Amino acid sequence: MKIRGLIPWAAVLGALLLPPAAGAQQGASALTPGVYRCASYNVSGGGGSCRNMPPLTLNADGGYQLSSTRGRWSERDGALILSESALWGPGEILGPDAVRFEYDYRGWRHVVTWVCQECAFGAPPAGGPPAERAPVSKGSYVGVSLTLEFAQAIGGVSAFVIVPAEHARNYAHNAPLPSGAVQGLAWETGANSVALATNRDNKLISGARYVVFLSWPRETIPVAILDLPPVTADYTATLPAMLDGTRVLEKIGP
Repeated sequence: MKIRGLIPWAAVLGALLLPPAAGAQQGASALTPGVYRCASYNVSGGGGSCRNMPPLTLNADGGYQLSSTRGRWSERDGALILSESALWGPGEILGPDAVRFEYDYRGWRHVVTWVCQECAFGAPPAGGPPAERAPVSKGSYVGVSLTLEFAQAIGGVSAFVIVPAEHARNYAHNAPLPSGAVQGLAWETGANSVALATNRDNKLISGARYVVFLSWPRETIPVAILDLPPVTADYTATLPAMLDGTRVLEKIGP
């Protein structure tokens, strides 16, 4: 069931403002600075739309901006703290590029997941060694735009991960990306369909087999096989998909 229009976003963004608890400090960051967009919005168990939510920008200098609100962000005990937001409270850091806020508003439980759209996924901390990205097959790096079509209705999808087939069986929810994998936002285009696209900094080696995973706030499921042909230009395709992860992984063999 889609729940739309339950709350005015302007009211949420303009809610009571309070500074963070004393002692919150910006130290070594587990969350990557960048532009985060709402990927999943759930209200008391029902999926909702958050396409009109403004982005949450976390700057490397510790500042942040959400619509017209500016403040400081910090991390404490695995949570993201926004200095000018009392309504949301601390956000649970799900990984280096994803955070989830859970809060009550007007008698409803809201769960909002944000995923970084413009982060350098897999980048090492400043001053660390360059990220290792071994090619999975000879070919060109290409962008991919996919539409996944399911036999049943789905909802609440927040993100995608595309993993080389040889690493797919070992990939788990919110685990570090295997070599050659990419991730980003996914969005529902219909009751039975989901769209996704890699960005200019997250491309795949053509001529290889991949497994497409979709992520929800609490789980990540393999849903489709991508046999990327040996192309040299960006690739667009529609793939059949299913929520039976075991059957999907069976297709790649042992």
